[in-house]
Amino acid sequence: MNTLKNKAEFDFVYKNGRRHYGEFFNLYVLNFSHPSLQKREFSYKEKKILSSFCNAREKFFLGLSVSKKIGNSPERNKIKRRFRAFCRQYHHLFPETIIIFMAKDGVSAMQYAQMEKEILGFLPKVAGKKSA
Repeated sequence: MNTLKNKAEFDFVYKNGRRHYGEFFNLYVLNFSHPSLQKREFSYKEKKILSSFCNAREKFFLGLSVSKKIGNSPERNKIKRRFRAFCRQYHHLFPETIIIFMAKDGVSAMQYAQMEKEILGFLPKVAGKKSA
């Protein structure tokens, strides 16, 4: 499982991906192999980012965004560990996809099973609209 490393990669997904809003987190999804994405005009910097995604050996990318408003560092790290655990378990459902989890207030009080259920509830939406 690869991770998004810098602001430019996050911005690329924010700009070109689909947004799904939940009660405790937002989900940004971008299928980088979709034909509609390949036909778009991109700047040099965006082309470079897209090619790095396409040329990666592993075709699943994860971005985590947990604000300091959510809680102290142990709480934020627990949330990120849970998101990573979910992605390790279900990454096969998202081939050639980039997912960004943006945590909202209250997510730290969620149980893992509740979080998993909410994310899996997004799957029909994500599967139906894989393009940007």
